[in-house]
Amino acid sequence: MNRQIIVNNTYGEKRIAILEDRKLVELHVIHSDESSCLSNIYSGIVRRVLPGMQSAFVEFGGARTGFIHANDLKVNITYEEYQKNIESDDDDPAIDDQTSETQNESRKFTDITEYAKEGNRILVQVVKEPIGQKGAKLTTHISLAGRYCVLLPTISHIGVSKKINDREKRDELREFGQKVLNKGYGIILRTLAAETDLKTIEKEVVFLIKKWISIQNTFQKGKGTALIEAALDPMLDFVQNTGMDELSEIVVDNKNDEKAVRDYFAFYGENPDDKVKFYDLPYPIFDYYSIEPEVTKLVKKKIWLKSGGFLIIEQTEALTVIDVNTGKFVGKGDLESTVVKTNCEAAEEIAYHLRLRNLAGIIVVDFIDMRNQVNKKKVITKLEKELEKDPAKCTVFYFTRLGLIQITRKRTTESNISSLTEPCPYCSGNGIIRSRETLTFQIFREIKKHVKLYNSKVLTVKAHPETIFALEQKYSEELEKLKKELKISVNTESDNTLHRESFAVDEK
Repeated sequence: MNRQIIVNNTYGEKRIAILEDRKLVELHVIHSDESSCLSNIYSGIVRRVLPGMQSAFVEFGGARTGFIHANDLKVNITYEEYQKNIESDDDDPAIDDQTSETQNESRKFTDITEYAKEGNRILVQVVKEPIGQKGAKLTTHISLAGRYCVLLPTISHIGVSKKINDREKRDELREFGQKVLNKGYGIILRTLAAETDLKTIEKEVVFLIKKWISIQNTFQKGKGTALIEAALDPMLDFVQNTGMDELSEIVVDNKNDEKAVRDYFAFYGENPDDKVKFYDLPYPIFDYYSIEPEVTKLVKKKIWLKSGGFLIIEQTEALTVIDVNTGKFVGKGDLESTVVKTNCEAAEEIAYHLRLRNLAGIIVVDFIDMRNQVNKKKVITKLEKELEKDPAKCTVFYFTRLGLIQITRKRTTESNISSLTEPCPYCSGNGIIRSRETLTFQIFREIKKHVKLYNSKVLTVKAHPETIFALEQKYSEELEKLKKELKISVNTESDNTLHRESFAVDEK
């Protein structure tokens, strides 16, 4: 795989595009006035404890309070419990109180009142950003990620990435991890640890331990809520999570970004000249790499497939719905083979767009109906294979009785559609507005009401030009009949500044 990281920095906005084999697979947009808080470490204050939900609300400096579960406050916790808490998709208990029985079982042994009292000051890390109306999800079990390892200061654990297959290397890394554990720190050796020597990993561990000590000292000296340690710049985070063999280049158009990347490479003793490039051509960087047209397509609901079929993607706060259609594709064989080909092509495109648009939570896919179980399995296998490329954890559930497939994808940040768009001022996010016909008949009813309530004889209707056109042209006969029946006179006034759904009926 050939990975490129293209960074466009405009005053107030940074856009990071990830290209794999020159195809845009991820886009991340960061606004300076809406800075990300994911992985940030804060000094927080417990504001409200909810024993019934085994949760608490914590003020940490965000726009609204975050929430923390009892298991994230426990002093002695296993890595398995920590991992379960991090990967859990439980939402703010004040918003969504439908907790599953199994989750209740795992939490009923932890009494939150033992670990949290209102007014307590605690050190927390954001593991899920605020999404929609839901506050940030927090934990007291801090993790400090580096390029080759993750330091777990509060959890006694040694972990080695499952992607490292070399048994000898795994044993070597585990032996190194035991030395770190003996010093009182948990550690996870990441996949990239297999590509370097122990001396480099040890240097990183020492750096992370010093950072942890500094975080503790800052917390103990401080008061109230405050940001203790900001997360790594997202641009550097992508560099950190990419192997040097996979990283073809990182191209930036800002000198500060170039310095930050070069300093990062220098820390690990790697030559930045081979990978880091500064872009100074007259064309915008996203135009030069043909990224801008792809960004424009991100907000579209309809996505065409190469065969002529298409997808419709509808996103709500609770879930995302994807509908698959054959469209213009009629195939060359029987109906079933045409459907299977369209569904397999759709599966590939769905996996691609989940990652590109950062769609997460529950995704429901309505594939075209298939009768053959072998064909259904073929589509599922194709979908699972494509989702393996996604760095976010995805789970696929088999076809339901209604022929739907359910997918869950780990959510940590807002989707790209949410960050790139805002609700339409015309339709208020509904996607539709009342038709001219509906408004015309509503005006008729309003005229009747005025006559009956106020005994009006001369009325003026003020509305948008398109509504007035429907009133005077399409429904002119109906308007005349109404005027004759009520024995009134009606004047019309067109106002282009009015909303399409707005009108006024006044006596004049």
